[in-house]
Amino acid sequence: MTEHNHSDICKECGGYCCTQGGSLATKLEVDRVIEAGYPNKFIEITENCYVTDFGEDLICPYLKESTCEIYPVRPLLCRKYPIFSTDGEEHYLVHCPLTQYLSKDDFAQCIKAALEIPEELYTSVQRFMAPYGSRIDERMHKFKMERIELE
Repeated sequence: MTEHNHSDICKECGGYCCTQGGSLATKLEVDRVIEAGYPNKFIEITENCYVTDFGEDLICPYLKESTCEIYPVRPLLCRKYPIFSTDGEEHYLVHCPLTQYLSKDDFAQCIKAALEIPEELYTSVQRFMAPYGSRIDERMHKFKMERIELE
């Protein structure tokens, strides 16, 4: 799948994955976004855990016209989508419009990204995200979700 096709599919959907509380990132990932020339729209939760400053609407501030403006340097959490992880332990395949176009290699890359996410990101952000949990859960169920095991 080419990035162009990916972008077109995501535009049709409105970038729905980016409307569920933004993204988590490590310090290294935030630095990579800034070094690429993008503004810093992250909030520091701990020394190595950041979350995008998504505001009350729960929309990632890097989502512009249904497209990710930091796509080339997006965090691992974004690169693993349509695999969604609740706490680093339970993983789901989200059947969004993009899913049907992903090859086995695309899925393998998503799984690899999911396995590389530091557990500390999940544990550090839980308290921060707790007030938004029910709203994010509601949005997550727009698409069918299938529990999967990562290998």
